[in-house]
Amino acid sequence: MAFLLAHPLPAWQNAPPGLQKIKDQVHAIPIGGKLTVRQTDGTEYHGSLQAIESDTFSIREVDLKQTLTIPYSSVDRVRKNYGRKGFAGHRVDPKRSLIVGLVFVGVLLTVVFVAVAHDK
Repeated sequence: MAFLLAHPLPAWQNAPPGLQKIKDQVHAIPIGGKLTVRQTDGTEYHGSLQAIESDTFSIREVDLKQTLTIPYSSVDRVRKNYGRKGFAGHRVDPKRSLIVGLVFVGVLLTVVFVAVAHDK
């Protein structure tokens, strides 16, 4: 108890659980690291982390080519990295691209094996 009185916790550690999770995710990314931020209104930003403050963080948005300051309270989800633009012009999560690619290769191999088995 005396330790907590002598060394109070930073304000961001007293945040609500959902907000604390977002802050922890942002703090896990190094300055200059790539990230994707989805806000509560559904807007997504992709860029590199520029600065971390107690109530906000800043990213250099890759598509808008400007630095945005985002309050933690407006963030729904944070994830490391961002992917390339897809067919519709939106950025695609690299993990999702990998999964779709593996499924496609699996289906293609299944079709080839079935075709070879029916030739005999």
